[in-house]
Amino acid sequence: ESRALLRCSIGKLLYEELDENKLGASLFEVADLINTAPPSAAGMANIDYIKLNLMAAEKARDISAFVKCSDYALKGIRMLPSDKWISYPETTLKLYSLAAEVETFLGHYSQMEIYCDEVLAQKSIPALRKKDAYLAKLDKMANADLRYEDAIYLCLAVLKDLGCRFPRGGVTGLAKAFVSLSRTVKMVKKTPTEVFESLSVVTDPSKLAI
Repeated sequence: ESRALLRCSIGKLLYEELDENKLGASLFEVADLINTAPPSAAGMANIDYIKLNLMAAEKARDISAFVKCSDYALKGIRMLPSDKWISYPETTLKLYSLAAEVETFLGHYSQMEIYCDEVLAQKSIPALRKKDAYLAKLDKMANADLRYEDAIYLCLAVLKDLGCRFPRGGVTGLAKAFVSLSRTVKMVKKTPTEVFESLSVVTDPSKLAI
């Protein structure tokens, strides 16, 4: 235990002393050193260390190191305080959303569901901010469970939460909707949430009727 705390102290020192560029280059090493201490250790709930794990998880995801991404995201989540959704809602949302996404890539659907349910249960978080959790669930429904109809109805429920109405057609309508769903999911995954939030609400009657 003393050795682990020593390594953690070295990691904290590096985190404080390295500039942004050098920290970025040594991100995994610094995070690994800090993470040698248990999350319950004194000072481990520091938001800076939580964000460090988020940064490491995002970097791991970007280079397709999904197992490392999962590990860093979990480490960050375990460091969060019990009132995480009140104290650090944005960081908490990013950690849980990223964790859900990467568990989907790894095929760990039970763990993905746990992360998604945590996000979707937060009434203070707008539906649009929950898009990554919804996308993870949709991916499982459509690609793992082959529950295409359930996936479409989940999309309709989300659209309803966003104030949009969509006709519920028969089998032909559902088939067409699934094709559109697949294309839309791919597009949404590549689009930052900030882009959607910047869009204005459609009020033109002719466009609403389409």
